[in-house]
Amino acid sequence: MKKYIYILIPLFMLAACQPKKAPLTLHWELLANDVEPNICEAALTITNNTSKPLLSDGWLIGFSLMSLHPIYTEGDELRETEVQASYHTLTPTEAFQPLQAGCTRTYKLRYKGSAVRQSSHPEGFFLVRPDATDAAGNPLPPVSLPCSFAPYTRMNQMTRGIETWLKTPYADGEYMYAYINERRGIDEHGESVNEHGNTRNSTEVYPYFPQPKQLQAGQTMRTIASLPREVIQDSTLPEEGYAITIEDEQITIRHADEAGLQYACVTLEQLGDSTRVTTISDYPDLHFRAVMLDIARNFYTTEDILLVINQMAALKLNVLHLHLADDEGWRIEIPALPQLTANGSRRGYTTDERDCLYPAYCGGWDKNDSTSTANGYLTREDYIWILQYAKQRNIRIIPEIDMPGHMRAIKKAMGDVLVDPELEQREYLSAQNYTDNVIAVTRPEALPTIRTIIEAFVDMHNEAGCPLTIFNIGGDEVPKGALTHEEHQTFIDGVLAILQEYNLQPAGWEEIDHFCTPASRAICYSWHPGEKKAREMAEKGFPVVLAAADHLYFDFAYCHQHEEKGLNWGGYTDEFDSFNWQPLDHKNVIGMSAQLWAEVIRNFEQVEWQLYPKMFGLSERAWNTRSALSVPEYGALLYNTALPRLAQQGCNFHLMQPGIHIGEDNMVSMNRITDRGIITYAIRLGDGSLKEAIYEQPFTLPADAKHITAQWHYLDHHSNTTHLFLEEKAQ
Repeated sequence: MKKYIYILIPLFMLAACQPKKAPLTLHWELLANDVEPNICEAALTITNNTSKPLLSDGWLIGFSLMSLHPIYTEGDELRETEVQASYHTLTPTEAFQPLQAGCTRTYKLRYKGSAVRQSSHPEGFFLVRPDATDAAGNPLPPVSLPCSFAPYTRMNQMTRGIETWLKTPYADGEYMYAYINERRGIDEHGESVNEHGNTRNSTEVYPYFPQPKQLQAGQTMRTIASLPREVIQDSTLPEEGYAITIEDEQITIRHADEAGLQYACVTLEQLGDSTRVTTISDYPDLHFRAVMLDIARNFYTTEDILLVINQMAALKLNVLHLHLADDEGWRIEIPALPQLTANGSRRGYTTDERDCLYPAYCGGWDKNDSTSTANGYLTREDYIWILQYAKQRNIRIIPEIDMPGHMRAIKKAMGDVLVDPELEQREYLSAQNYTDNVIAVTRPEALPTIRTIIEAFVDMHNEAGCPLTIFNIGGDEVPKGALTHEEHQTFIDGVLAILQEYNLQPAGWEEIDHFCTPASRAICYSWHPGEKKAREMAEKGFPVVLAAADHLYFDFAYCHQHEEKGLNWGGYTDEFDSFNWQPLDHKNVIGMSAQLWAEVIRNFEQVEWQLYPKMFGLSERAWNTRSALSVPEYGALLYNTALPRLAQQGCNFHLMQPGIHIGEDNMVSMNRITDRGIITYAIRLGDGSLKEAIYEQPFTLPADAKHITAQWHYLDHHSNTTHLFLEEKAQ
């Protein structure tokens, strides 16, 4: 052992003296998907930067990798272990050969699953030497390891045999060209058509989101910026409704309630300083128009949440649903239970999870890194401030504490309080691959703990002047085998009794209809694609919020393109998916909700990227379930009016990638969702050289062209890159 320590100390002393020089550097490359059915293969290259060999014992490399499950083969030099869900470790096996100083070696790794996007690569690599100490005998901390990643360049990296529920093809140039023409209302001959296939006459679309129910305009522009306003409350108007009359001498606003007045002001702000509009009459079809932000999986700050609230207010959305706790983090201060945030709001390297949780998603070993989305929580004061800020904009906050599954963070944070040894013997696997994320509902402390949490929320809402009326208990994805039906039902009954004491209406994901009756008034979020489940719950008598994954899961990637971030277990969602559907018409459907789950979130820029412009489709459909806008009109309004406003406000947003089409006589055409901005392209020729230019008009494809890429540039943003692999196309 003394010899072992003697060899290892210089490795870490070197790292301490030269912090910019990591002891190891890594390079990751996805080799291919479907090397066998539903099996992918990757290569990890390790370089030893130290003056000592990396031996075969006493170390591990930790990292996070989502949705891929390692396959170990006897004789491999490295064993990859899926410790819990996305936290993985690499350790040397007996077959490991010492990696000499300055040397590099590549290891092949196999996984069950597929990685069709570059964002599927592992993150947050770190090196741990459990037995290594410094000169004073103190354990050495982990060391972060830099890792570079090979870009995707081959189709076998970007596709898989079983794609998604929707069997969506890879979004290459030809796919995007046809998709864009369809969304623009252009047929195969380049003619503009309406949704019924007839030549479409251009109609005026006013630059407002959402579109007003009724609007009349005069023939001449009228300056309105300085006109006085008369405000009149009118109880005859529909809930949240308003009416605006613009005359030469004044603007008259009639409104049903506070919300109606705010929405009238939002509309006037959209009108600008001058307008031809003379009257507007407007109201929403649905009174529950929500966005759900998951700040549990990855955390973002109070300031970030307020920026989302600003955009919600501008789009006349009125419910912010905060997902505050999950397996990977507890994100709200409960003064009576300080251990929840002390232990449950941080992730990092740990062997027992007593003071932090395992790494997940964004990886990393440092539980004290305040810059990481792995760490952080809302203080009581933060939450109260968010409540008050939202109230000023007629947005109510609905908190969610998911239970009894998705509770690994609270379970670990509270030690043995919510653990029962007998229940822990049960084998189960959650949807996110946890084996221990259900609390012991039979423990006498279970319901009192939930009561303490609910009481804390009631107190915070009362102090903010925003009395709590709805509490979301989640209730989804409790793994089979974790609880008996009786145990589960008894626990939910106890939670419902606590909510009833405080006159709180329960809410949860669609699975709660198995444990709640319509008499409980439980609001059910229908997340399953399609409307079958939503209709079933509405027919039973539950209040239903439409949250269909294939239209309203904003964490899904925009399309099947390898640079896109996001999940795709239920398909892909873009700004047209959130608009181009007809919400279920039923008396018990009370609203719509878009979900931004945070597994894929790494910073607030990405929050905005995933929300905008998808949120505009939600706004229009929740306000006007039978929108008068055609798909092409919606697209034009979105890209020509809405995105320029976001750009002026400094928001990040997503741009749809352009299309590439090779037609007759090898003529190359490119398109984009609006004629604004420019397309740049590059053609890789047979000799390996690149021909780069700005697209202006169709051109003849060079005879030796092998690969075409294109990007759309607009409003100081650029799209992801569109690829057209000509060799694959020729086959």
